[in-house]
Parts: sequence; structure tokens; C-alpha cells
Amino acid sequence: MATKIVLPDTVVKKLNGLPKEIRIKFWEQIEKLIKNPSYPGLRNEKLAGTNQWAFSITMNYRATYIRGESSIIITAVGTHTEVLGS
Repeated sequence: MATKIVLPDTVVKKLNGLPKEIRIKFWEQIEKLIKNPSYPGLRNEKLAGTNQWAFSITMNYRATYIRGESSIIITAVGTHTEVLGS
């Protein structure tokens, strides 16, 4: 079954404001996430005390998401500090 990627309007707006190379890398990382969530370059991790996960876009940019049965809902995208607060 195909995995549906859900991007709320707030995330689309934030993503569109990022540099072009970051946007391209975001979609490359999404493809890897769908194929293999354990791919080492994603640095995919469950966020403690939440139902959210986070993956690396680059060393400075991260995205958070919620896993559904057949979907991935992106909840935030931005710098490490903007997304994770530290």
C-alpha cells in the first residue's frame, strides 16, 4: 500500500520559505523515510513523551511527523532549534 504524505498549510508555508536546496533535500529524505525508516542518514527518532517522530533533513534542519496506518503527517519543519527547541 502506498504511503500518503500529509502537509498541513502551515508546514507548506514554512517549507516554501526555506532555501531551495533544503526543500529538495526534504523530499529526498521523505522518499528514504517511506522506503526505510531506519535509514541511518535520517537519524529518525521517537520524541520522548509524544506520539511524534523526528528525522534529519540536513545537519541543521529537521522535520517532525506523526505516523498513521498508511500516512505520514508532517507536523513541523525548520532548523533543529525551531523544531525541537534545543
